[in-house]
Amino acid sequence: MRRLSAAALLLWLLACGGAAEPANRELMVFAAASLSNLFPQVATAFQQQHPGVSVKFNFAGSQRLRTQLEHGARADVFASADQDQMELAMESGLLSGEPVPFASNRMVVIVPQGDRLEDPARRTTVRSLEDLANPGVKLVVALPAVPAGKYALEAIQRLGNAGNGFPSDYSQRVRANVVSQEPNVRGVVQKVVLNEVDAGVVYQTDARVEHVASKVAAIQIPDWANPSASYPIGVLRDAAEPDLAGAFVEFLRSPEGRLILRGHGFGAPKPGDEKRRADVGG
Repeated sequence: MRRLSAAALLLWLLACGGAAEPANRELMVFAAASLSNLFPQVATAFQQQHPGVSVKFNFAGSQRLRTQLEHGARADVFASADQDQMELAMESGLLSGEPVPFASNRMVVIVPQGDRLEDPARRTTVRSLEDLANPGVKLVVALPAVPAGKYALEAIQRLGNAGNGFPSDYSQRVRANVVSQEPNVRGVVQKVVLNEVDAGVVYQTDARVEHVASKVAAIQIPDWANPSASYPIGVLRDAAEPDLAGAFVEFLRSPEGRLILRGHGFGAPKPGDEKRRADVGG
């Protein structure tokens, strides 16, 4: 009888000891496609600070992610590539509290690099922004409902309106050369990398990714024509892990998080982004 009691006591002690270990917890983050190369590194650093936590991601166009959330998809955090999609999420009652900006980005034009650009079989070659308006150019952008597509079309319009050496019909001619509108910025990058088009408009961070940078060349869009791409992030109202979600948001805005962002080419939030958030919330 004593042996049985000792065994029972041992089992009880083991059970108590196991309960003291940190439980496995999962944080689900819905994030814009342009964050797909950044956020895994952020997750690794965050998980080191939170043992037992596993960060999972769903990457897609911000508009598609918002729609999924509105139709009942479960997540703890939503990170958008623009303020518009985040404001629509707020209007739909998806968020718990106010979102905060955590990064900024800019647009560039990418073209095939090296010998593929010099291929005699290539009918058109894009070496400058002016070349985008040439007849026969195949240009790819993201869908207008996706932040990357909205920014691309805005940049094209600004170039045509500026009068800085561009013809008056520049924006119309460039838009006429768009042969494909992709559901997210990764689709735009892929078509240029695979040499299926002459040029694409993407975020500068996409052009810097290692497996992309060796296959494309970037043509810079001047500041006066370049939209400021702002990235807000927020905790979702129905988050299963609201405390962890809040900690993830704060980590992104911490010195360590900002260092990782800079390493991937993202800029700090613009002062105007903070003001716009206050205006929307107030």
